[in-house]
Parts: sequence; structure tokens; C-alpha cells
Amino acid sequence: MENNKKLQKIDKELLQRVLNVFECSYDLTTDSRKVKQGSVFVALRGDNFDGNAFAGKALEQGASLVVIDNEDYYQNEKTILVEDSLVFLQRFANYYRKTFSIPFLAISGTNGKTTTKELVNAVLSTKFKVSATIGNLNNQIGVPLTLLNIKRDTDVAVVEMGASRLKDIEFLCEIAEPTCGLLTNVGTAHIEGFGSLQGVVQTKTELYRFLNGVNGKVFVNNDDENLFSQEVKNKTTYALKKDAEVKASFSNLESPFAEIELEDNVIKSNLIGSYNAYNILAAITVGKYFGVSMENMKKAIETYKPENHRSEIKETEKNTLILDCYNANASSCRFALNAFNNIKADDKRVYIGAMKELGSVSEQEHKAIADIIKSMNLKQAIFVGEEYKVFATGENIYWFATSDEAKAFVEKENVSKAFILIKGSRATQMEKLTDVL
Repeated sequence: MENNKKLQKIDKELLQRVLNVFECSYDLTTDSRKVKQGSVFVALRGDNFDGNAFAGKALEQGASLVVIDNEDYYQNEKTILVEDSLVFLQRFANYYRKTFSIPFLAISGTNGKTTTKELVNAVLSTKFKVSATIGNLNNQIGVPLTLLNIKRDTDVAVVEMGASRLKDIEFLCEIAEPTCGLLTNVGTAHIEGFGSLQGVVQTKTELYRFLNGVNGKVFVNNDDENLFSQEVKNKTTYALKKDAEVKASFSNLESPFAEIELEDNVIKSNLIGSYNAYNILAAITVGKYFGVSMENMKKAIETYKPENHRSEIKETEKNTLILDCYNANASSCRFALNAFNNIKADDKRVYIGAMKELGSVSEQEHKAIADIIKSMNLKQAIFVGEEYKVFATGENIYWFATSDEAKAFVEKENVSKAFILIKGSRATQMEKLTDVL
């Protein structure tokens, strides 16, 4: 991420050209396949592509303007040539954000930020017109696109922020300028880019430091020592274990679904795993701050259904599957395994993919996860990925280099009547196993 420089200013004449188009449309895209009549297409470069090459196609599809940073692809008077298209996108998004005086809530953290964002969106939407990050568009490109997607009648904006190295969150805060924020937790994800857990803490809490500078509101998970130790000027705390301003407790840990008890209300979700109780409580804490009634918050959470293999339960003709295949880091794996261990079932199995970007701690973290799995009362465990090879030993324990190999094995096994946790990152593609389960 380009985080070693401040946001650059946009020339007033250039800004006006784009604003003239947006008088009738706010449709800006970086994907030439999504260009419609009146769109503004911003050409970005990637490791394996150059969006500038699609400028002509975008105009043919009806784009009002194309923004490029390679003069070889200049088309006509509808072309704007800038020094860096990504910087233009970021700066223009910041300009557009400044036209709003509504609350901007930033959500980040190692685990659960997308789920928390979805729950917050559901809760706040019972009272307000909310604009929230779509999917996990939470990086240097996704955050600007999220901002530019905010409609003029929005009451509250919810912006998810991801990070993979130092200063990432600080840079995204410069673009989005949040007025309040929430960190779900801090763990060892992407630690290769941060150097250490302390580096993760330092980066994630850049959100706190930005909000301290603007006297913004911060919602703090009091059960996470890495967060509680950081100085926050204007905060509301929540917790399931320690004392907090919004205090709840776990309810029915033997259920596969996350449940909490708060103010004589038992709130039952469709989210698999007791660790999601924190995401639920975070959403309720935000909702309380914005004046949403408990009745509406309870209904919003209990009717929310996860998608995209995030804490999702799937009943097939043969088995019950818990799909958590969107990401995998040491802390999220521990959360998922501990929750799965509490579930009562006769035939429990874990199929797990390797964790990525762990740098120097990769070996010890994979061994730790393997040890947890071996200690569980499982009918079968399958490990996928080179990182687990040396640790995948023991009775009814199997190792495969790829999810395709694991899938072929599972298909021959003809597994049925089992309760199976499938955990992994997008890199290991563990969701492939669901086809034969």
C-alpha cells in the first residue's frame, strides 16, 4: 500500500471537470466491465494488468470521462491524464467525503471486522439510512470506492478498514476521516508485513490515535488486553468477561450458534461459533450509542444470516458443515476450534487449511493449531498445505498438499452424518471440499 506519502491535492480545474459529470451521476468505477452510460472510469495499474489499456473500451461503453496515468492511452477530450490514477482516486474520494457532515464509523481489527460491519449495518439500518462497505472492500482501493458509493441521503456511513503493514490504517483514516471507530480485536494476522504482534497492535491502533486527534468516539473491547492498554480519550467499553459500560455474558456455549445475554435479553444469532458473541456485542454497543432500541437491535441480529463462507452453517444431504473459509490466522483458528470443541455431536471432524503471511512465527503457530486439533475428541482431522505437513501425524489424521487432493480423498471416504468444521483462507480454497460433503 502506498502509505509513505500524504494525500496529494487535486488541481481545481481537474476537480471541476469531474464534478460536472457527477452533477447527474455518482457512478465511478475502476472496472471497465462495469462502465455504464455516464460513468467515470479510473484506470488503475496492478501487478499483472494495466487499466489504462481499457480507457478506449470504457469510452465506447458510454463513460463520460476516463482518468489515466499513461499518456500512451490518451483518447480524446474525455480523457484526463494524471500523474497517478490511484492517488487521484484516493484524493477525490477524500474530497467527496468532506462534503458530508454525518457520522463516519471506521471498523478494523484482526478478526471479525467484516462480520461486525454487517451486524452494525443491520442494527443501524433499523433507524437510519446507512451506507456500508460492500463485501470486504477495505484497502487502499476499496475504501475510496466505498466513500464514493455513499448516497447524498445517507445518515451514517460504515467503513471497513484492513491492513497488512505499518501505517496502513493511518493512511486510510486520512482518506475516510472517521468520526468514530471500533477495533474488534488484535491478533497475529499478516504478521509478516508487521514484523511482530506489537507491530500489529501499533498499526491497528492508528485508528485510535486518529480519533483522539479529532475527539472522535471509540468503542473498545475491554476483554482484549492489546486494545485496553491503548490510551483513548473518548470511549465506550464493552465486554463479556471484564467490567464494561456495556456488559453482556455468553449464553448456551453448547449451541453451535453465538448467543449472548444482555439486560435480561437473550439474543440468538445465525452465526456459528461463540467467538461471534463479541461481534454481536460490538454491534449492540454501537447501536446503543446511536439510540437504536434493544427490540430493534435484537431483531436485526437474530434475522441476519452470514454469507460467503463466513461462520456459515450448511446442511447438506449427508452432513452438517460449518464453513469458515474466507480467512485463517492463528487467533481466528483458535476461536473457531474452541467454539467447535464446545459443540456436542457424535461424529466431529476438522478440515483445516494452512495460514499465510505469518513470517517467522509460521512454524510455531501451525504447530500450536495442530496440537489443539489433536487434543480434541475428533473422528477425523485433515490438514491442507505444506505448513502443516510435519505436524499432521497421528491416528485418523491426514495431510494433503492441496484442497483438490483432500477433496478427492474425502469423496472416496463418502463421509455422512458428520459435523464438520471447514476452516481456511482464500489461498487454500477449502470450500472446494463442500462439493463432496
